[in-house]
Amino acid sequence: MLYRYKPEEGRNVRQAGFWVGLGLAAFGSYSLAIYLDRVAALRGSVFGEGFEELPILGMPITGSNLIGIGVFVLASWLWVRFLAKEKTADHLIEVEGEMKKVTWPSFREASNSSIVVITTVLILMGFLALADFVLGGLFRFVLWDRLAS
Repeated sequence: MLYRYKPEEGRNVRQAGFWVGLGLAAFGSYSLAIYLDRVAALRGSVFGEGFEELPILGMPITGSNLIGIGVFVLASWLWVRFLAKEKTADHLIEVEGEMKKVTWPSFREASNSSIVVITTVLILMGFLALADFVLGGLFRFVLWDRLAS
């Protein structure tokens, strides 16, 4: 379903978008389940005493966990439907095409640029600290000396 529209174009960016969305859905569903677990009515096992854990995952079957799993499944389905739309797929295909045109700096160029930025920040920080010290002393001298006399 994800690659129904123009299946051979933009596969990398579509896959990256899919996994990022699934990760966000999993995190949100897990957070929701933890939040709902604080509600007393959803804490106990849904099926009673005999069947209290999912055999593979080893997690308790509580109302909060079932709601979290349901939200995850629904969010995943909606995310795949969103990514499969022609408009979204065209945008992602264009993004991948533009990313192929980018010239990425080498490690040496990136290191040199970082050194220049850090040096500039340190010089600016020193200048501002010196200016703050001088101007603070000047204003203290002007204000407190006038008030004292």
